[in-house]
Amino acid sequence: MVVVPVVLQLLCGLALAIALKENLVGTRWMRASFLPPSIIPPAVGGIVWKLFLIPGVGGLSYLASLFGHNFEADLLGSKTSALISVIIVSIWFGVPIVALLLLSSLDSIPDEIYEAANLDGASWAQAQWHISIPLVLPAMGAVAVFQALEVLGIFPVIFVLTGGGPAGATEPLNFYAFLTAFTYLDLDYSAAILVAFTTTIVGVCFWSIRQISATRVGR
Repeated sequence: MVVVPVVLQLLCGLALAIALKENLVGTRWMRASFLPPSIIPPAVGGIVWKLFLIPGVGGLSYLASLFGHNFEADLLGSKTSALISVIIVSIWFGVPIVALLLLSSLDSIPDEIYEAANLDGASWAQAQWHISIPLVLPAMGAVAVFQALEVLGIFPVIFVLTGGGPAGATEPLNFYAFLTAFTYLDLDYSAAILVAFTTTIVGVCFWSIRQISATRVGR
């Protein structure tokens, strides 16, 4: 629930950032698609996705009916599909901000580098692979740290969308601490979980920032 969404957010965000920088076909609707995930609160987004996934009458079933299919599967009722649904929602929330951050990093690359590569006979794909991606990697490392924190804070979406179920399949540590405190009324254990959770996050972030800084100094 952390590694997979962050990796997919980075990959999709990088592809979208390159498409926007190069003004490829379809980038107008891509820019418009940035708006909903950026302004919708997570709890409201969770409600929207839950309505979309309602079996038989939700938006997904309606889209399937347009292609002649009768889709009535309860995607939030099984462990695997519920986890995949939460990951998709997490990606939907995260990709726009990742794309915007990486786009600003791509825009900082001097055009002279691409012109020199073009004169040397490099294709567009080769220029992206050997210039854009290597030069944007440090920014991707910083964005990965921020997005990992964002994914860990997906509590409102899970609370509305799945409630941590089914059978704890979508129950991250902070949601488990919430249930421990307010369902099982074990406040001491819940506080211990949150302290350990916060300490681990701070430690990982500190280590990640040091690694990113060391990489930039090495360059």
